[in-house]
Amino acid sequence: MILTRKIKLNCRLISLLAIILSITISNASAQKVKSGILGKPAPAWIVDNWTNLTDDIESINVSDYDGKVLYLYFFQSWCPGCHKYGFPTLQKLITSYKNNKNVEFVAVQTTFEGYHTNTFESAKRTAKQYELDIPIGHSGTAGVRSQLMHDYRSGGTPWTIVIDQSGIVRYNDFHIKVAQATDLIDKLIEETLVEQIKLIMPVTRGGLDMIGKKFDISKLQFADGEKRFELKGKVSLIRWWTDTCPFCSASLPAIEQLVNLIGDDAFQTLAVYHPKPPRPVKTEDILSAARRLGYTGDVAIDLNWEVLNNNYLSTGDRSATSVSFILDQQGIVRFVHPGPEFQKSDDTDKTQENKDYEDIKSAIEFLLKE
Repeated sequence: MILTRKIKLNCRLISLLAIILSITISNASAQKVKSGILGKPAPAWIVDNWTNLTDDIESINVSDYDGKVLYLYFFQSWCPGCHKYGFPTLQKLITSYKNNKNVEFVAVQTTFEGYHTNTFESAKRTAKQYELDIPIGHSGTAGVRSQLMHDYRSGGTPWTIVIDQSGIVRYNDFHIKVAQATDLIDKLIEETLVEQIKLIMPVTRGGLDMIGKKFDISKLQFADGEKRFELKGKVSLIRWWTDTCPFCSASLPAIEQLVNLIGDDAFQTLAVYHPKPPRPVKTEDILSAARRLGYTGDVAIDLNWEVLNNNYLSTGDRSATSVSFILDQQGIVRFVHPGPEFQKSDDTDKTQENKDYEDIKSAIEFLLKE
């Protein structure tokens, strides 16, 4: 009987100790600070020295890369993992994106140990070893741990950070594989382009769902009988119109204004006539109507609205048929003006129409710079 009581008492003590130990471990885990600043704004850089900058620049900062995807790499010259994983990955990514203006690369030696070895001079030698022509920085001196490392809460080296176009950290960790980095960068590039277009697009009036889609104009009939308009290689503005539409009579001259103002051979326009109601029309009459409205560019006819229906009207809730699309050099829709009218005007009654004109102009100029 006494033995049974002792056993029960010991079991209770063991259970109590287990609970106390479990609570202690849980508290310790909760108090543990995780490295990195994922999802937070990237802090400004405090860097001791820079090399590989252009002649007229002495230093750079994270804000210089607003609107770009930034791959930021922390290393130490004596770090084995940096040489085995970090630098080879960095080299491959730089080569892959060397012609892409939406991506930038920066590397900084964040010294927190081995100050006599991980010096600014060793950072420059390491950059030369890997033939890196990107900005290379050095942060941290003898007895003074890298401030940059502290601000970004990096776990050590190698440490990779990917920052999006808005300056938000979207990845930070010790290692990232080339394929993983490529997928993330490509995703952020697309986010960059779409989000920047969204900033100026009249989203409240529809058409946003068209962004990123391919456009098919293969079934259009060209008014002069000769198809010269191709959707690749140039930024394109395509507008549906009729000769009885008052909104079109204002918008077609505005398109002509844009052509004259932008004056870039990489920009082209197409005015697509869709008769209301759908009916046979004479091509010479359509050309004459377009010229009468002040538009001198390419003209096509969507006789039964087939192209407009397939590309736009049947794919969502639309407010007008007098719609305009801006496509990039690959024939991808990047901006939609859902109609009905845009024009350059100082008339206070045309405030929205004037804003739309400026937004369209901004979208075209943005795509021409890509």
